[in-house]
Amino acid sequence: MGVVYEGTHLHLKRKVALKVLHPHLVAKDSMTRLRREAVVLAKMTNPHSAQVHDFGIHRGMPYIAMELIDGTELADVLVEQGFLPLPRVVNIVDQVLDVLSSAHLLGIVHRDLKPANLMLCKTESAGEDFVKVVDFGIAFLRDQDEPRVTKQGQVHGTAAYMSPEQCRGLEVDARSDLYSLGCVMYELISGSPPFVSDGSIEVLSAHLYRQPLSLREAFPEREVPAAMDAFVLRALSKQREARFSSADEMRKELARAHTESGLRAARPPRTPVASQAFESLLGDADLPPIALLELEVDLASRDMLLTTLGASAVRSVRVQEEDSLMGYGLVMVLAHNAQQALTVCKKLLEAPHVPPVVLCGPEDDLELMTTSIGIGIHDYIPLPLEPVDVARKVLRILRRHGKAVS
Repeated sequence: MGVVYEGTHLHLKRKVALKVLHPHLVAKDSMTRLRREAVVLAKMTNPHSAQVHDFGIHRGMPYIAMELIDGTELADVLVEQGFLPLPRVVNIVDQVLDVLSSAHLLGIVHRDLKPANLMLCKTESAGEDFVKVVDFGIAFLRDQDEPRVTKQGQVHGTAAYMSPEQCRGLEVDARSDLYSLGCVMYELISGSPPFVSDGSIEVLSAHLYRQPLSLREAFPEREVPAAMDAFVLRALSKQREARFSSADEMRKELARAHTESGLRAARPPRTPVASQAFESLLGDADLPPIALLELEVDLASRDMLLTTLGASAVRSVRVQEEDSLMGYGLVMVLAHNAQQALTVCKKLLEAPHVPPVVLCGPEDDLELMTTSIGIGIHDYIPLPLEPVDVARKVLRILRRHGKAVS
């Protein structure tokens, strides 16, 4: 929604993270959402949430000046290490539950808990795993005096971590965050979210209708204690009434499961970070390049793709002839206009020998997501793009389909 810069508060003389909404993005909904994030963060005083220093508008650009967090995204830690030892997982989840307890008491539901929104900071008192929960941009305030930014029926969040009620576009409460945290915990222990698929629609459907495999069944090599396995599965209950009733109850039961578990630390396998993985994978002569089709100029998304996937792996194209996509392993379409996106994607899919097509389109547009998957789009990735999410999805598609079309 915005761009974050490192800056210095001139009056407070301290380093800050400056989240700015550029003029071309200042639509009514975006402005309201940025203001809401400032209001949400201002209400939060928990040490595990970012603190707000200022909010205003400068030369037509709304901004939030907030605490500058010096840390590492948990998502990057997972890409590097694969999975985490159980004692470390318990420590991280306990801190997240601490801040959720404070947020829920204020009527704040985060709605987008995921590894990319959990920062691990190094402090003298807490060591290397002092958790900061960030990005309250789509948080829902349950106060009656606060207007709703989103409407019932709109879908907000990240597919791999969304509760069943979020997937249906229903109103959510604190138990939705607890489900999302259950998904995060499942991934921290196993190295994989409970439901994985090439397409977002399949993942949403799994949250609604499929029961997750127990960690002991799916990952026996992790030697997950029965009490901890049962704890995670309860957090992932389809019916919110079957989950923990609050963050406080979940935190108490986490401590109980930890005590009952005789946990043994395991050394996680080390795997390449996203950019290194792409250098290794795409350096293979048998894998074709990625075609990038921009329907509108989007410098931020283009730069992110080039940085994440490697400039040599991505080639900008204009589709004018039926055979213009021959030799590519994947087509990524960047589009902000839903109707234009569908028109172009339909034309692409009519061409012979077309590689998998991934549409990167407006976030929260459930109708566009559903329609695009229905016409044959391989996957839908909401804008703004997240490097780790893009890296995982593109790597998975190329591994499955790349060699076949080279």
